[in-house]
Parts: sequence; C-alpha cells; structure tokens
Amino acid sequence: MGKIILIILCLLVIAIFLKVRQLWKRKRAFKLVETLSQEQTDKIIRLVLIKEGLITEDQEVSSTVLSDIWGQGVLVFSYELVVQTNDGDLSATRRQFVKDLQTVCSAQKLQGLPGYPPLMVTDFWVDERQSLHIDVANIANKATAQYVHDINKVEQ
Repeated sequence: MGKIILIILCLLVIAIFLKVRQLWKRKRAFKLVETLSQEQTDKIIRLVLIKEGLITEDQEVSSTVLSDIWGQGVLVFSYELVVQTNDGDLSATRRQFVKDLQTVCSAQKLQGLPGYPPLMVTDFWVDERQSLHIDVANIANKATAQYVHDINKVEQ
C-alpha cells in the first residue's frame, strides 16, 4: 500500500513539473513573438509618424506593451508623443494616420491574419497635456484578432 502511494506521489510530482515546464516554455516563446512584433510595429509607426510630420527622421519611436492590461497573447502597443493639435483636427488626423498606416504596411509587404489588416489603430486620442496617444494592434495571432473584434463591437 505504501509503495502505491509513493508511486502516485512521484507521478503527480512529475506531472506538475512537466506542466510548469510547458507553461514556462510557452511564456518564453510568446515573449519572443511579442518582442519581434513590437520591434516591427515600432518601425512601421515611426515611418508613418515621419510621413505625417509628427516626428523628424532623427527621432526614434518606442512603445509600451498593453498585453499586461488586455491579457496574454494580445499584441497591442501604445505610443505617446507631444503634438500641436486640437480636438477639431483629431478625427481628420486619425483618418489620415490610418490611411498612411495602410500605405506603409502595403509598401513593407506586411500581412495580417486573413480578413484583417496587419496593423490596426485601436485608440487615438489627445490628453490634457497635448500628448497624442495611439494604440496599435499587430494582428499576428487569434488573441489579437479577437481583441480587435471586441474593441470594434464596443465602439459600435
């Protein structure tokens, strides 16, 4: 009887170890995908911001990862920059930004999941400090596509 319990406990410990190892590997793999996706998105957004005249060619762009807020697997990046704009110009600025984003993505031959653009603006607003906030989804996986779908449902 004691041997059976010992064998069961050993099997349980092995199963737990294997599951923890699998989760660790999955998290490490996603972190790599997230980093590569962020670098790609930063590069494209920088080109769009230069085209829009919102930054100069010698300026770099860096983003904040929003997956900590929205959940594991979501590839959404937030950008913040100081601009001179007012709320009246914001919708026109957003439309032009989205148009230029699509143009740059096409020129760079980026592809998203079927039925989705590779990059999509999910939020675009100016705060009281005149900082422009842009959230961009890199639609490279189903979790991000679902996030974009949910955001679109909320906005309708």
